[in-house]
Amino acid sequence: MTRIDETTTVRLVTPGFTHPDARPSRPEPERPDPQPRPPERPAPPPERPGVGFRVNETAVALELADRLLQRRIVMLAGTLDQVMATRAAAQLMLLDTDSERPVDLHLGCPDGDLDAALMLADTLDLMRAPVTVTARGTVGGPAVAVLAAGDRRLAHPHCQLVLREPRGTASGRAVELAIAAEQHARRVRDLCERVAAATGRDVETVAADLRQGRVLTASEAVDYGLLHAIAGQPSGSKVAEK
Repeated sequence: MTRIDETTTVRLVTPGFTHPDARPSRPEPERPDPQPRPPERPAPPPERPGVGFRVNETAVALELADRLLQRRIVMLAGTLDQVMATRAAAQLMLLDTDSERPVDLHLGCPDGDLDAALMLADTLDLMRAPVTVTARGTVGGPAVAVLAAGDRRLAHPHCQLVLREPRGTASGRAVELAIAAEQHARRVRDLCERVAAATGRDVETVAADLRQGRVLTASEAVDYGLLHAIAGQPSGSKVAEK
């Protein structure tokens, strides 16, 4: 029998606890969340065309452009800037290198950059393959130079052609402004000469129409000489061979 003196400390261990200092703890009551969490949103569907799916517009546009290019069709829509004109020139050069079969250029540019339009028009002049330019929507300002460079020029029935003189912008000293104004006037003259060559009119008449901002319907553009015919209507005009 073990004898316990007065200085001995006895430590009681509650059954079920392995550590002598452990004490049973009461479970803390669940506290309501002051800010309830929003319901979880379902994962977005994959980006692919079709009903009920989100469409990656950039991918679809590139795929359409590639399919049209395989059929020797180039489409331009919106303001004709340097980026758009450079891309179209590259596509036209690629098609011209591949074959001398006809190329269709659909043009829907209500305005644009004059240098970009003349550069693209020069590209059409250098092509061996005949190019049919079809105006759609509104074609105006510098973009008319691209239309005038086509071997065959058509337009949708409700298309309108706007003969508008491009406006130039420049900044700097007086000498720099004078040089910029002279260069711009020369480029506008190039535009007038292109339209005059396509329509059979004299350059001064075309320049006056551009200053006036003359608007032509599709049928009026045929009478003006800017178009050969209206798309979908029979015509005896033939594509000139280069």
